[in-house]
Amino acid sequence: MHLVNRTPKALRKFDPAPCHGVPSRLRREPYVPLRSNPRSSAENPGGRLSANGPCAKKEQQIRGGNPEFKWERRVVIDIGYFTTWPAKQGESEAECFVAGLNEATTVDEMGWDAVWIASTPLAGVNPQPFVLSAAIAGVTSRIKIGTAVHLLHNLKLPGEKYLTDVEPGGQTIVRRGVVAERRSYSFDNLLPPDPIIIAQSVAMVDNISNGRFIYGVGGDTAGDEVRRRHFLEFLEVMKKIWTDEGDYSGFEGEFYNYPTPPPGMRVSPKPLQKPYPPILLAVDSQQGFVPMGEMGYRVAIRGNIDAQRGTTYKKEGDSILKQDVEKYRQAWIDAGHAGNPGVAIRIPTYVAETQKEANRFKEALTEERAKRAAASGRATRLDGSSSNSTEMFGTPEEVVDRIHELEEVFGVDELLCEFHLGNSTTRESMLQCMRVMTDKVLPQIK
Repeated sequence: MHLVNRTPKALRKFDPAPCHGVPSRLRREPYVPLRSNPRSSAENPGGRLSANGPCAKKEQQIRGGNPEFKWERRVVIDIGYFTTWPAKQGESEAECFVAGLNEATTVDEMGWDAVWIASTPLAGVNPQPFVLSAAIAGVTSRIKIGTAVHLLHNLKLPGEKYLTDVEPGGQTIVRRGVVAERRSYSFDNLLPPDPIIIAQSVAMVDNISNGRFIYGVGGDTAGDEVRRRHFLEFLEVMKKIWTDEGDYSGFEGEFYNYPTPPPGMRVSPKPLQKPYPPILLAVDSQQGFVPMGEMGYRVAIRGNIDAQRGTTYKKEGDSILKQDVEKYRQAWIDAGHAGNPGVAIRIPTYVAETQKEANRFKEALTEERAKRAAASGRATRLDGSSSNSTEMFGTPEEVVDRIHELEEVFGVDELLCEFHLGNSTTRESMLQCMRVMTDKVLPQIK
């Protein structure tokens, strides 16, 4: 049955003008493209490039352990807007929510594929991603809405303490200094998430959004095998809830045991998308690539975040990451999953009209990063250099080249573009980047 969107028209577009105390600089004007929408034209009916387009002529071939290993590449790359929902300097929390919803509405009108929101307990203004996802669904009409990610940071067994010793290949940024202290506090003092409650929340948002929700989730496993098994079983509990016909039949596993409930007990609602919404897993260690490929999950990577953020990839980041992605894809193929193993990447993005503006931004960001690193006792690069996977800054032509690099080196099929880059960007400069991206970059990759 087709679900008709009966949301009152007044609620489908977010209008901050009536909001008390909202500065005019945060009030959104409808986006008017500088040129026709690249997603639909006589040469590109329906908004997708044909199989005979220039992208289809370029064969994608990344080899794993099998020299004959291939997979069919996608014709287009999905473009998503990623945000940690930060408040800019001088903004109140209420103003931050208004501005963020405006940005989500803008990229919806621009024809982007998804808006992605991050969520970390006791950090920032977005502790509850499902509430915010439902709010975004109410002010947009077509764009996908994803969590990137819903962090199951305090997933734990009785008596388990926060890991500070990370396995080789695990992410170290959240286990050093002030960040580690905050994560440890929430891990030790907050109750662990319950898969039944989370499954219901995901299903609610999927229904409210008319089937537009993508569940991105991370387990903060740090390369630990037991934590990884715990995380993956958490997902299995939810998938069983979503796919059970009739009454809930319970679950019995290594970490979760839900006995068969009394007759007539249902876990509802069920997701609108069948069998359940798409699931995207954040890879937080080298050890996670193969198991996630074996189980048929799409993955999200952050790339070579080296000394700025903390990871064991170090200077060899790109080459090691490429090998890990190849192992993930090989595991997917060997397990017999249908379709292509998808890879999304979260990447800081700044698109400037001119080379002069791009250089100015890079200099300002390098200086800001150096100050943040010095304040936290971390090392940082001061030369402004970047590897393939670290960032995507420059003119439209440079950004298009970088996107093709990401596609060739890592097989990336979706970009999670992060425009909130500290004090180096303002709300106005971010919106300008989005406009340039829409008008001068998307036509080259869509």
